[in-house]
Amino acid sequence: MSQISRDEVARLAKLARLALTDHELDSFAGQLDAILGHVSQIQAVDTGDAKPTGNPLPDVNVTRPDVVEPCLTQQEALAEAPAAAEGRFAVPQILGESE
Repeated sequence: MSQISRDEVARLAKLARLALTDHELDSFAGQLDAILGHVSQIQAVDTGDAKPTGNPLPDVNVTRPDVVEPCLTQQEALAEAPAAAEGRFAVPQILGESE
């Protein structure tokens, strides 16, 4: 039995703002179904005796010293931008969103 339908793949693609062809929807539905099948097999493994671990290795030197350094001014940051408007980076509108 299929765990994910072609319509669910189409809905996920729309949410991710991906334009997929009919062939891609069919292909991805099969691939995602296979992935979900493997995840189900892994979830079926009895891990009752295994101790939970976040990381098997000890955390060493995970942070660097906090040193204040000069940063760019707003004008310097925007100087190399392809487009700027009202002191901010200007980017194109995304897939039909209102301005």
